[in-house]
Formats: sequence, structure tokens, C-alpha cells
Amino acid sequence: MLGTVRVWLKIHGWFVVASGIFTLCLGLSIWFETLTTRSKLETMWNAQPAAIQSLLQQRFDCCGYLNSTSPPFQVDRICPNPLVAAQKAGCVGPFSNYANHFLDVIFTADFGVVAIDAILLLCIAIVLKDQKDRERYRQIDLKNGFETI
Repeated sequence: MLGTVRVWLKIHGWFVVASGIFTLCLGLSIWFETLTTRSKLETMWNAQPAAIQSLLQQRFDCCGYLNSTSPPFQVDRICPNPLVAAQKAGCVGPFSNYANHFLDVIFTADFGVVAIDAILLLCIAIVLKDQKDRERYRQIDLKNGFETI
């Protein structure tokens, strides 16, 4: 019976290793993406229709992407005219901070799962070692003529 349990524990251990490696790669991929967030957000900003850019300006209290003229701001309640728009900062800072904070939470949680996988792997190794020792002592007891207790 212990042999079957050990096989299942070993299989479980290998799945934990595979899960940990996959989760680590996913977390690293997201982390590397955060290093280029600002340049990718400009492409996203330019691809959005005027209504979405206006919503982003209202959400982050800013005008335009880099500033009010590059690219031009959208007229809304936050940026009603060029004079007000010139006094406000561009959306690149708040927008990238928001995106980075969001991604930071995701990859930090991802790395937390990798840590839990590592702890689980250590626990599996401890249980496997304990079962191996018990089986060894059981074999020694059988060899010496003692019954199991």
C-alpha cells in the first residue's frame, strides 16, 4: 500500500514542479512586460477612439497623452479649452502608473504562488522521505522476524 501512495506522491510532486515552472514563467513574462509599459501604452492610446480617450482623461484628470498638444487632447469636462488643457499634465504618467500597479499586483501574486509551490514541494519530499524510512524499518522488522505493531 505504501508503494502506491509513494508513486502518487511522486506524480503529485512532478505536477507541482511543472505548475511552479509554468507560474514562474508567466510571472516573469508579465514582469518583463511592465518594463516596456510606457511605450506600449502610447500605441494603445492612439488606437482608441476619441470617446475612450476622453474617458481616460476624465479618469486620470489629464489632457492628451504626453501633453495637451501631443497628441491633441479631447474636449470634455476636464479639458474644456486649450488654456485649461495646457495647465494639466499629460496622461502618460497616471496611465502608466495605473497599468504598472495593476500588473505589479498580478505578478507579485504569481510569484507568491511559486513560493507556495516550493513549500508544497518540500512538504512532499519530507513525506516521501518519511514513508521511505518507514518502509525500510518495516522490511528490517520483517527480516528479523518481528510483526508490524
